[in-house]
Amino acid sequence: MEPNSQRAGRPRGGDVGALEEVRDLAESVAGRRDLRLWDVELGGGRGNSVVRVYVDSEEGVDLDTVAEISQELSRGLDLRDPFPGRYVLEVSSPGLERNLKRPEHFSASVGKKVTMKTKRALNGGSHRIDGLIRSAGTVAVQIELDGANEHGEPQVEVPYDQVKTARTVFEWQSQ
Repeated sequence: MEPNSQRAGRPRGGDVGALEEVRDLAESVAGRRDLRLWDVELGGGRGNSVVRVYVDSEEGVDLDTVAEISQELSRGLDLRDPFPGRYVLEVSSPGLERNLKRPEHFSASVGKKVTMKTKRALNGGSHRIDGLIRSAGTVAVQIELDGANEHGEPQVEVPYDQVKTARTVFEWQSQ
């Protein structure tokens, strides 16, 4: 799904208050359409600041819905004006291969293939873990490894505070 962009104000880098204000507004807008807010990111630099909002549902998100959400968010942000100057608003689905950052992302991805890098070696001396998400709790995720680790263990538990990066991996089904 291509992002739908709107031009409006400009975010300050790392502005937690502005990020939370965008997140609150986006959760409200998405919730009215029975969608879930997947993530909000602030990026870019001086003069090129970008606010990215990702929304999702079990059935996916179509382009018309993305456009409606983008317009409503743009109006709401214009009224709240959390950023000085200009910025670009991009609204899209998180895509087939989505970043997993919060416990609810892992919970929503149970049964899906994942690749992750950890802050310390957890999988037999490796920082990289590839496998299937078997379960996701409040403090850790259980991964069924693509191959057993050096201890012969078919699974590894990864505490969320040890996850450096994680994303789902889309596999094309052959016919």
